[in-house]
Parts: sequence; structure tokens; C-alpha cells
Amino acid sequence: MYMIKLIVFDMDGLLVDTERQMYVRVGLEVSEEIGHPVTQEFLCSLMGGSWDTYLSHFKEEYGEDYPTEEYWDRYDRKVRYIVENEPLPLRPGVEEIMDFCKENDIRMAIATTTKQEMTEKVLKNTGIKDRFDYIINGSMVKHHKPHPEIFLKAIEHFNIPVEEAIVFEDGHNGAQAAINGHCRYIMVQDLAHLTEEDKEKAIMVIDDISKAIPYIREENERTAGIQTATEES
Repeated sequence: MYMIKLIVFDMDGLLVDTERQMYVRVGLEVSEEIGHPVTQEFLCSLMGGSWDTYLSHFKEEYGEDYPTEEYWDRYDRKVRYIVENEPLPLRPGVEEIMDFCKENDIRMAIATTTKQEMTEKVLKNTGIKDRFDYIINGSMVKHHKPHPEIFLKAIEHFNIPVEEAIVFEDGHNGAQAAINGHCRYIMVQDLAHLTEEDKEKAIMVIDDISKAIPYIREENERTAGIQTATEES
């Protein structure tokens, strides 16, 4: 049995409401502005993926003539304006679980495929950067989700076995990265599409991240009890 000593959080859509407030909202606005509308379902399907492949999906879905350069130019400018000038809200339960981890000596890491510049801007906007023991972003890895590299590197930083960590994710690619890395994970469902496998292999699927607190508390109390009984015998 393993105690939970580390929680590895995704950032966008899980800790910070960037997906609803920025990526979907701006993506829909820009696609309408350039006369080539896309659907919210399509934008949600891209969540958690690499920025390197983001625009290629537009051509796959909407044809080779899709004006991706114009889309990206407008999109990038709008997103940068929002993150630098508008407050980004935390997702429900984030403050509670951060406080719980602090009070119970559980280390916290962020593992986001968002690149370094935007990661820094989002964390500055929300003021939560100093709450975390380690932050790894998409500029620090060669492979993006669903490859498990980013989660495994985050766990390796703390020099603990993968069994002593739990990953929190809200997207399909993140769930698959956890599965591929043999990580225990909890899904916090929101906008992103999840497959049945994503849900079935998760410890639990919740809609508020703080709902995982009782599980973590009970798991650590139970594991501590087992270890104590073993030592006494």
C-alpha cells in the first residue's frame, strides 16, 4: 500500500478556468470574425493537446483552405490581452484542495502542456504560483500528452515512486498520459470530452476538485494504519 505524498495537477481547465474563459470563447469569436465558424465541440476536442498540432486539426476538420494563419494571429492577440488584463477565476474547489495539501504535508506540482510564457502569465494572473512545489510546462518536455513524459518527470523531481502520486486531469489526452505512465488519476470533468476508458480507469470522476479530499484523507489514514500495524507485528 502506498500513501499519497504528491498530487500532480493539470493547469488549464482544472486549476484555472482558462478553457471556458479564454480558449473556447476566443476560438468561437475569432472563427466567426474570419467567416469560418467552428463548433464548441470541435474546440473542446482539442483541449490538452500540443500547440504544435492545434492548428493542423483545423485543416483536417474544415479543409486545407481553412485560414489558420489569420485565425491564429487574431486568436493569439485576444488570448494574450485577456490573460494580461482580465482576472481569470480558479475552478471550483481549487483553494480548498490546495489548503488541504498544505495542512497535510502533501506536495503539489503543476504539469501543463501549455508553453512556458503562457504558463507564467496565467499563474501570475491568478497568483497561485507560489503555492506549488514544482511546475513543469510544455517547453520543458519533448513529448506531449498523451505521452506520459510530463507526469513522469514531475514525479521523478520528488524522487518518489509513481504509486505515491495522484494525477488530477480534466481531459482525454491527460487521462491517456496518466494511463500510459501507470499513474493513478482522478478526473475532474468539465468541458473536455472524455471516453469511457478515461472514466473507467480513473479513481473517480468528479465535478469539483475538492470532492477528492475525503478520498485522499481516508486513503492516507488507512495506509498509515496498515503500516503501523505491520511495524508493531
